Parts: sequence; C-alpha cells; structure tokens
Amino acid sequence: MAKTLGATINNALRVIGEPDITEFTSANQLQNILIDTANEAVHDILEAARYRWGMHRDYFTTHDDLTTGTVVVTNGSTTVTSSGNNFTNVAAGDVLRVTGDQTSYVVASVNTSANPDTLVLEDAYQGTTASAAEYVIFRDTYALSITGLDEVVVARYGENAMTGSDEIRLTNIQNIYDRADGDIHKNTSGKPKWMAQRSPNSSNNPQWLLWPYPKDAYVVELWHTIRFTSNTTFATEMFGGDAPDIAYDAVSHKCRERACLYDEDMRQAQYWAQQYERARFQLVSRESRAHRDDRSMSVETYRRGTYRVRGFTAVSQIAFDRV
Repeated sequence: MAKTLGATINNALRVIGEPDITEFTSANQLQNILIDTANEAVHDILEAARYRWGMHRDYFTTHDDLTTGTVVVTNGSTTVTSSGNNFTNVAAGDVLRVTGDQTSYVVASVNTSANPDTLVLEDAYQGTTASAAEYVIFRDTYALSITGLDEVVVARYGENAMTGSDEIRLTNIQNIYDRADGDIHKNTSGKPKWMAQRSPNSSNNPQWLLWPYPKDAYVVELWHTIRFTSNTTFATEMFGGDAPDIAYDAVSHKCRERACLYDEDMRQAQYWAQQYERARFQLVSRESRAHRDDRSMSVETYRRGTYRVRGFTAVSQIAFDRV
C-alpha cells in the first residue's frame, strides 16, 4: 500500500517517542533532517534502477505558432504592431521572427487592450522597416510548475506516444545549437525531438528549451523524480506509482535509523540500519525476479581450469559455467 511522506516521518518520530504531526514545520530541525533522509533513501533506491513505480508523472502542453496577418516593424524600435488583434495568445518570453530576417527577438510584454494589438521586444528591432511584414511568433521554452521537481527522466508525446520515435531526447543547450548549426529557429519540423534545461524563471520554476520549436499544440508527458522539502505537501506519496511494500519499508527504516542517531540511541540506530540494508537487498531481488521470464537466454561460457593431481599440475581442456 502506498505511503506518504508524512506517514513515513511519523513512523520515525514514534521510534524516539515524539508525537505524530499533521504538517511540516520548516523551522523544526528534526523534521528537516528526516525529510533529507527520506530523499537520500529514495535516491539510493532509484539509482540502483529506474523502477517504473519510482517515477512521478506530469504533463504540459505546447503552443501553436502564430502567423496570422502581418506586423509593422521599425528599425531601432522595440514596438511591434499587429495588422489586427492577433496577439491574444502571445506572452512574454515568446519569440518573434520576421520572414527574411535571421534574427530572433524575445517578447518582453504584450498589449491586447490597444487596437490593434502591440507588443514590446526585449531588444530593438535591427532589420528593415516594414509596414506589412510576414512573421512567426512561437514559444520554444516552457516552465515546469512541478513542486519539488528533481530530475526529468523521460519526455514524450503523452498518450499518443506509441512508438519510441515520439520520445523527446534530453540533452544540453550546446548540443542543440550544434545540431541546429547555431540557429535554433532557422526552421522547424513542428515536433520537438530534443529538450534542454535552461535557468529557472522569475518564479524559480525550471525551464526547458524544445528543439525544433513546436508549431502545434502537443501534450508532452513527463516521467520525473521529485525532491522533498519542508514545503512539500504532507500527503505527497513517496514514489510515483504503486511501489512494493518493501520499498516503503526501506525508506521508513532509513528514517528510523536517522531519528535514533538524532536521539543518540546507537543500538537502535544500528538495528534500523541493518533493517534498511536488508530491505534494499530484498527489493533488488524482488524486482530482478519481476523482470525475468521463461524466455530468458542461458549462456554457456568456456573456461580452462587448473588442478593439482598427485603433485602434478593438470589443466582441464574445458570447464563449463552456466549463467
């Protein structure tokens, strides 16, 4: 049965005679220590293997690009005017690219109360002044508002991702620029194939750059791990799926060990440390069995062996090992 972070911390508190809690207090030293210990235990378990039940699952949706109408652009000016009221779905952080110009401009703000709509660029437009320029506005960077996001492990196109070709590969920004020959906005296939982390936004949410930038709305499915803090919801589950009981037991044992160390009860701390290692071993054994089947292949290897027979050294021709 799934266990929450709060239940795990309470298990540890009971061992040293502390009362149960119903929420975390950021100033409480023992609670913070136990939360950090839970993080370490979960990390250790998932570093052994990326178990399917260890991942949390979230989604975000990409945006359509915008090419409706034309825009008025002026050399040296940061203001761009729409030929109509076409900027309704444009937001700060989006990118403007005028047809025939190889420079990308980041949108600083949008005014849709004006008639027609206008927007302001972060940097002044350096291209040729035009009163009816064709353009594209798109979004290539997406902030992930996932509480406690630690690591994105898999990204792909949601429920429609039936084949590996729909997986978005995780990389770094330098690799994306190398693949794009230095111009990540030069062209697009419409479906991003690569994803790189950027610096957090003003709300401290992690941001990810998609390349090629999406032209349409896609539901992107994320499998990820999280890191618990004192701001984490008390009812947050320890693992993303229905993990085996032994996995929850392992984390609880580790937290109990740390609580006993805090209470300077070394004998009990040693006992729970042993229980933790035992649970981890059982977990690995259980998961290894779960991933074996009757069609697994038997491999024979050939190894020479050396023996002592009546004072003489004898070398066997072939020794068989079955793996």
